[in-house]
Amino acid sequence: MKVHRVEVQIERPRGDYPGQTVQGRYTFEDGVVTLTDHVGNPVRDRDGKTYCEKLEAEEDPRVIAGRLTKQFRSARRGEKGLDSNFNRRLHYRNLGIA
Repeated sequence: MKVHRVEVQIERPRGDYPGQTVQGRYTFEDGVVTLTDHVGNPVRDRDGKTYCEKLEAEEDPRVIAGRLTKQFRSARRGEKGLDSNFNRRLHYRNLGIA
């Protein structure tokens, strides 16, 4: 079984800040994307949940793996949902005041 790598953006670049990405690994077999570690073992969050999804005919496994990677990252960080921004980096405009 081949382990694929996916890299997804979790913060956009702004000004001098280059943004942030996160990498994930996944397998794609029999129409199912499964998030894995680098050797192909399914990853589990704190609750023991695995991250896998059956694809529809027209779906791209890489896109689904990216979404699952973000969900897994949020779960590992203890965030309550994919869109949690509580611990995000704050960006302020440079007002020229030292």
